[in-house]
Amino acid sequence: MNAIDQQLSLYRRARLRTAELLFTTNKDDQLSRFVDIGLIVLITLNILAVVLESVKSVHQNAGEFFYAFEVFSVTVFSLEYIARVWSVIDNPWQPDLTHPISGRIKYMFTWMALIDLLAIAPFYLSFFAADDLRVLRALRLLRIFKLTRYSSAMTLLFQVFREESRTIGAAMFVSMLLVFVASTLAFVVENEAQPDKFSSIPAAMYWAVITMTTVGFGDIVPITPWGKVLGAFIGIVGLAMVALPAGILASGFDNALHRRRTMLQERVQDAMKDGVISPQEEQELEKLIRHLNLNTVDANAIIYAVKHQQAQEKNDCCPHCGKPLHQPPDPNVST
Repeated sequence: MNAIDQQLSLYRRARLRTAELLFTTNKDDQLSRFVDIGLIVLITLNILAVVLESVKSVHQNAGEFFYAFEVFSVTVFSLEYIARVWSVIDNPWQPDLTHPISGRIKYMFTWMALIDLLAIAPFYLSFFAADDLRVLRALRLLRIFKLTRYSSAMTLLFQVFREESRTIGAAMFVSMLLVFVASTLAFVVENEAQPDKFSSIPAAMYWAVITMTTVGFGDIVPITPWGKVLGAFIGIVGLAMVALPAGILASGFDNALHRRRTMLQERVQDAMKDGVISPQEEQELEKLIRHLNLNTVDANAIIYAVKHQQAQEKNDCCPHCGKPLHQPPDPNVST
């Protein structure tokens, strides 16, 4: 092997190792756990820094420290973003991103990659912004969404949102139509009685949204008989419309968990074809369990059920010829 081949081999091993550290979760890999914990701690400290920096006295006394910590954090997050884009083509859980160019471009437009980019964008935009940087400082709170990468519950939530986006969008569309209708009717029946509060349809939308969501601040209330009837009707209908997306999400959660359990069950059945799970197959199952974010209780229950089912099927067959011991009676033979 010449020097160029050695360099290419070292380059590929480094890229593969980077993908293992950033995209996979291996409890036995101490370095991978250290990287994950380090990033989680850094993200948490950044959130606390943004909150504390909003206090004027704290910002005046420790402004230089906050700026130095911001520079350090942005440097780490920038290197992380570059490393993820560089090594994503070796991510085993995203086989559709293996192309060195299109794969990286597709990854850059994924939800998590956009979050990583938004986490560092405010710092670089501050060099081109005006003197008032409060908006950019507040945008740094977007770094809290980086924690979703390390939360199985949030990962599942985003997956359900993507899968049920059309259904949820339809429900939100109907809700918006109801808001428009309610605000229009409220403007018609309440404008003469309360021209200051129901001065226009956009102004009445605030009352419609507050009523539909059953918040009811009480700052704007109908006083005419027809306005009160409309408010009662909108409140009752709003209960159903607000609960509809919650039911869709609950159903989506159940379907997503069912698919993950079914995927693990099929993989266990494939591993048990020879009657035993080898150490290599056991490691692969553990990786799949971590990737699917299934808890240990559910995973062990699925593995036990598959083993028990195959043991029953084996006991129902003759150990010599393999034929079933309990054959159904032949309908053509008279008893």
